[in-house]
Amino acid sequence: MSLQGKIEKLLGETSARFGVSIRHLQSGEEVRIRADERFQMASVFKVPILLSLYEQVHEGRIDLTTRVALTKEERVPGSGILQELDPGLPVTIKDLATLMTIVSDNMATDVLLGMLGKEDVQETMKRIGAENISIVHSCWELLSLAVGMDPVPYSEESWKQLNERLEMDVDEESGKENLVMRTDLENNLCTPDDMTAILTKLAEGAFIDPAVSGAVLDILYRQQLNDRIPGRLPAGMPVAHKTGTIASAINDAGIIGLPGGKGPLVVSIFSADNPTTESGEAVIARIAETAYRHFTES
Repeated sequence: MSLQGKIEKLLGETSARFGVSIRHLQSGEEVRIRADERFQMASVFKVPILLSLYEQVHEGRIDLTTRVALTKEERVPGSGILQELDPGLPVTIKDLATLMTIVSDNMATDVLLGMLGKEDVQETMKRIGAENISIVHSCWELLSLAVGMDPVPYSEESWKQLNERLEMDVDEESGKENLVMRTDLENNLCTPDDMTAILTKLAEGAFIDPAVSGAVLDILYRQQLNDRIPGRLPAGMPVAHKTGTIASAINDAGIIGLPGGKGPLVVSIFSADNPTTESGEAVIARIAETAYRHFTES
């Protein structure tokens, strides 16, 4: 059975809606399921931010060693650790990029996004051919919308209210109706194919040049959230990837370094309408395992 057939059979067992784009760079074999449909990126939108940052570093507009003193007003709840630390901590811009990626730090993300500008991040994506990527919300704005709040600026009251709402359980139906899941509105959206195109450039060393591509990959390979694409792969398998979760969207996109000289395998998986986070993670892990076995056991 073709890999396309195997993945389609697997997805027939879930009620959630998945978009899958897989590309084996050595053979050219692909899997495309809803690959040209737009999905909520959730924290996978941090990959475009990372690339835009390194483009500006390459152009000499930003120095990764510059230290930034973080303020209380820049705190963002949700994933990450910077929100837990005392204000005034001076971190380098590279520290922010690393934390944004490997522990999906929302505060680091919004500091970087404010530094780069949403428009510049989107322009970077357009220049490299990812035409369907749109980034209109910061993490603060996205989280606010996800819990039914207007994305007002930081204040002690908005911080408290946002944290309280994030701690509340969101049932399946409210997740489906969530504004952040709407693809007919301005949102942080991409197609699986666009993310695969971005990751392919990185894997081939074609994002700006091999050195810049390698620097970006070095951060992605340090990922510490490994229950999705790497979840059912052999221990120690190198995977450069970025996860994303919000409302009913459970996502992961990355590059698996196949053993035996079989080259990189690019996997982009986005989803909606997952009944639970765990169920979405399980499907992603099974998709990645199926693809891995298809190329390593044949």
